[in-house]
Amino acid sequence: LVVRMRKFMALQKLPYKVVYIPDPLCWTEAPSNYSILGRQRNRWARGTIETLLIHRDVFLNPKYGLMGMFSYPFWFFYEWMAPFVEFSGLVVFTLLASLGRVDWTFFATLLLAVYCFALFISAFALLTEELSFYKYTQKRDVFKMILVALVEPIIYHPRTVYWSLKGNFDLWRGKKSWGEMTRTGFVQYKKKVASL
Repeated sequence: LVVRMRKFMALQKLPYKVVYIPDPLCWTEAPSNYSILGRQRNRWARGTIETLLIHRDVFLNPKYGLMGMFSYPFWFFYEWMAPFVEFSGLVVFTLLASLGRVDWTFFATLLLAVYCFALFISAFALLTEELSFYKYTQKRDVFKMILVALVEPIIYHPRTVYWSLKGNFDLWRGKKSWGEMTRTGFVQYKKKVASL
């Protein structure tokens, strides 16, 4: 919807601005387990690809300004192509390792550098969130998020790559359904808050 609106405004040569509003206007329920989360990420991957294909005329088209020259290429390479690059890298690495062609010292150094970079990004995001909005008033909540950041590259990220690849495959097979999105509701959360 936003891409269509931005295209319309650019084609009509009308001034516009897309802005971020930090205050939540509504809440949505996050998936409660990995199965439902996987279906959601699969659906998001298919939606991203469909949007990119429908609006492929925007790609590197200066007529669409930043959207054409920066946003669309970012979505294309980072959102669509990145899982393929990561998976291909794992296949090539496995092949090279099986042939004894891996410098394990260099591999360990590079792996540590990538892991530390991922931690830095998460820590920086958490810091800016706290400095800007201070939504987490309990120190234990911030501590939990730091712990999650430590395991995210190892546990969560590989799953998102898998779900994205599966979304690509499902789109190629012609899958259109969203899949069952079971909701548990906010009732349990409200009861928990009320008991505190």
